[in-house]
Amino acid sequence: MGVAIPMFTRYISKAYRGTVTADVKNAALAVEAFIEDYRSVPESRDCPSSGYGPAVCDLTDGTNTEPNALKVSKGVRIELRRVSGCEASVSYRVHGVHEKLPGWGFCFSACEGRQTETDGTGCP
Repeated sequence: MGVAIPMFTRYISKAYRGTVTADVKNAALAVEAFIEDYRSVPESRDCPSSGYGPAVCDLTDGTNTEPNALKVSKGVRIELRRVSGCEASVSYRVHGVHEKLPGWGFCFSACEGRQTETDGTGCP
């Protein structure tokens, strides 16, 4: 038991991290599709976790709306933020956290074109 429980805990943690990572990547793909379709970066928004199953959220730029574009796994919260100050006039960041992993998150920055692990408080 002394070996099995820590191993089980590590496996569960890896599964949660994989879920968050996949949801952030899928959210970034949804934003890229929105940009391709409407030539506009969607507004900042939070897609909160659902305790009962996957959550869905719309993307909008104020004029165009893509319903149910973000699909988020149970327990995962996604934050989409419009950012400025890179080569493109407006870009975005996607940050995800899991309610079972306090102190850990995953971020994708379109401006920098990279993915990073975070302390769960937001993108660097």
